[in-house]
Amino acid sequence: MTLRKLFFLFWTTCAIGTVTAPVIGFLLKVSGVGGELQIVSQLWAGVMFGAMAQMGFFAYMVFNMVFVGFIRDQRVYQFLQLMVTVLVLSSLVVIQKEHSLLERLIVPATILLAGLIVGRFKVKATNSMSFIPTVFFMTAATSLEAIPSLEQSIPLILLMVISLLICNAWQIMQLHRLLDPVGSQEATSQPSVRSHQPSVKKKNKQKKQL
Repeated sequence: MTLRKLFFLFWTTCAIGTVTAPVIGFLLKVSGVGGELQIVSQLWAGVMFGAMAQMGFFAYMVFNMVFVGFIRDQRVYQFLQLMVTVLVLSSLVVIQKEHSLLERLIVPATILLAGLIVGRFKVKATNSMSFIPTVFFMTAATSLEAIPSLEQSIPLILLMVISLLICNAWQIMQLHRLLDPVGSQEATSQPSVRSHQPSVKKKNKQKKQL
């Protein structure tokens, strides 16, 4: 991945966070759940959410690169990802001590549902082996990024969690496009086609001479 692609992913993620946070805040306010932040605060919060999503994404990339080098069996690695996913989601229920049991289940259920939906779209875009890693990233990364908001009220928690989910979904769905080698293969194949053209012309000239 080139610096140009990294910069594209960075500014688009921050832009999505900036746009998403005020929209979610407005929807929460209209639905009666509540909206405690003003529009300017929501804009700045959106920028922060996008930056946090970026840091979580790069941390996941480093984590994945290191563990793939240690664990060569893909089934074992995916099983560990499932175990970590369950552990992280269950820890979200324990951390929210100030809320009722029903309120504690809202955040893990929202994150898991979003992870399953994004994982399904990722499979359609790539292959079936990408489902578990996608669900792992969507759940683990979003949960860790959302920890600072878990002691706040439910509207603020939902504002941050949903914004992070959208930013992370954008990043993971762009990853295979940014790493797609098809364009480079087409570029390398074009010179070889051109290199054969002179020989074809020479053969045609020889036939005319005969």
